[in-house]
Amino acid sequence: MNPYQKIVANEADGERLPRFNHYVPEFILNNFAPSGKVCVFDKHTLKEFKLPPRRAMGERDYNNVRMDDVVVSFENRFTHIENLAAPIISEIIKTKTLDSLDAMDVAKLHLFVVVGLMRSKSRRLDQDLVVNEVRKRWPEAQLNPHPERISDLELAKLAALKATFDGLEELAKPLALKHLMLMVRDCKDNLYISDNPLVMHDERSFGPYGNIGLAVPGVEIYYPLSPNDVLAYLCPTSMKNIEDKQAEAEKYASSFFSRRMLSLTGISQADTLTLANLREEIQRGKNHYHLMKDKRLVPMDAQNVLYLNSLQVSSSHRFIAAAKPDFQFAKRAIHERPHWKEGVRIQVA
Repeated sequence: MNPYQKIVANEADGERLPRFNHYVPEFILNNFAPSGKVCVFDKHTLKEFKLPPRRAMGERDYNNVRMDDVVVSFENRFTHIENLAAPIISEIIKTKTLDSLDAMDVAKLHLFVVVGLMRSKSRRLDQDLVVNEVRKRWPEAQLNPHPERISDLELAKLAALKATFDGLEELAKPLALKHLMLMVRDCKDNLYISDNPLVMHDERSFGPYGNIGLAVPGVEIYYPLSPNDVLAYLCPTSMKNIEDKQAEAEKYASSFFSRRMLSLTGISQADTLTLANLREEIQRGKNHYHLMKDKRLVPMDAQNVLYLNSLQVSSSHRFIAAAKPDFQFAKRAIHERPHWKEGVRIQVA
């Protein structure tokens, strides 16, 4: 496979250039379009509309670079990764399990997820922000050695696209160390996807170094595959934290029983009920952890969907999409947190 597709930008030559390029793969958007169109909410204009997946979540020449008298298109490289992952994802959605995946299938999913991060509109804007900051601080720096051949805008695009594929395998390595799970919707709530479909969250804080990144300890990574299914990665430290909390709960329950038994009044009926509820909660947590760790399967309740939707709304640049035209949460979230309207951008120190 060629590292890129070189196409003469002269329509008379008969070459067909893929002009509309997606942020989100079309086959993923098809899963959110049961009637042939995906429901879209524009955070900037607050308008709702429907689009066929082939015209949604993308823009003209997003993955095409104009240089000299030719256009270099990276679209075929994205298509190649999509073609590797599409049948695997289709089977996951159909069977609701990851049990049938072999090592090669998992590796292809890792590549797909990393490309999903690198091709997003938010990622591209973050890269542009860094370049613009460099120009601002060091105006004498010559970032474009050939302005007569390629514009600054096209050069930045080329650098972003090359970085996506030049370091793809290295970027995917942290995912191999994480715990891969499938989250399956178990409620009626509407699950979102956005122009930045891969979202991350980390409860920890690392000061000026930031707490979001594929290799950052404790980071949670989520990628919606359909209105019912989300691919999730948990850090081993998060899994260990869950185990530690369960051990602490067991220790507390045993201590509670011992303290009440040795007290002057002994264990009362209320104490017995409290202990029974505590044991029930502990067992529920164990069952949930068993699904996560051994079955790699997690049911999504309404709170889970709300949490994932909040990550999509806050991380996206402009567009939110769903299978159903229900964006009340997105509208309320933007009203309460106006800075989410533009999406959360990186901060350059």
